[in-house]
Amino acid sequence: MRAVSRFETLTKRNVLIQERTERFISDLRRLVQLLDADINIEEERTGIFDLTSPDYSVAARQLRTRRENLTDTISRLEGTLSAHVPSAPRKMPAMSTA
Repeated sequence: MRAVSRFETLTKRNVLIQERTERFISDLRRLVQLLDADINIEEERTGIFDLTSPDYSVAARQLRTRRENLTDTISRLEGTLSAHVPSAPRKMPAMSTA
């Protein structure tokens, strides 16, 4: 049985966290799509599409707020994910032999 280094354990853990975060983001995007559909259905049901109208549906407003919160969460998770994903190593420019 080979010994597992602490670095290797942390690397595997980071990969798992990254994969879970990506799946979570995917699930949240699906929820945003469902909320979009629900908003469209509610607006069509009431016949009012203008957010500034005092007669605009309360349910549609609440759904829009939820959607905005989810999109903010997605943005923050993507920012966190991109900050923790190591970038590809940069290639050094070739030296000219002239």
